[in-house]
Amino acid sequence: MTTLPANDQDPRPSAPPLPRWRQHALDALSDVEVLALALRSGRAGLTADDLARFLLAAHGGLRGVVRASLGSLALDLGEVRATQLRAALELARRARCDVPRRGMPYTSSADVVRGWAPRLADLPDECVMALVLDVKQRLVAERVLAVGTPSGVGLGVREVLGLALREGGASMVLVHNHPSGDPTPSAEDAEFTRRVAAAGAAVELPLLDHVIVARDGSYSFLDAGALPAR
Repeated sequence: MTTLPANDQDPRPSAPPLPRWRQHALDALSDVEVLALALRSGRAGLTADDLARFLLAAHGGLRGVVRASLGSLALDLGEVRATQLRAALELARRARCDVPRRGMPYTSSADVVRGWAPRLADLPDECVMALVLDVKQRLVAERVLAVGTPSGVGLGVREVLGLALREGGASMVLVHNHPSGDPTPSAEDAEFTRRVAAAGAAVELPLLDHVIVARDGSYSFLDAGALPAR
């Protein structure tokens, strides 16, 4: 008959405990644990968990990591791993976008906000996009027109109209983000909107709306009655 050793301990080595991500659903894990999984490994003597804690502390939490620029993340992770992390975050952003199904028209600023706020609102720099629509206001093309700094972006009217005309659009919508979190348009935003609307009307390519998205809400020039009459 087999008996336990005198110290009452099983002499066979026990298997190491399963990691938490094998025991629980991912949504039950902490921010540190999920970020560590995305990083896969540590660096410079730090474990993946240690590196995840450092990133969260350095960037002010998970939202800060999401908003961090590629250059900033590269200082902590190296260019390749920073690019991989940014790509994973970009996929998550795109998955959250509620873009109207193919063939469904854009009918209001709410469609634009649902489709593009998840993708743009948390970006660290201003990004201006054009949505080119057909005669039934269905999406023909979406293009990034310019990416600037946290405080602004430089863009010409000719670039906006040139894109829409090349894509064969019948109308267009502009959407851009305010990294500050406040969607209130600046004087420059209002002037740019006026110029694009005027130029579009001159070539029968109307600007239907200009929507600003930010962490604290959104602003529609059309809904606010601030879009120049066509």
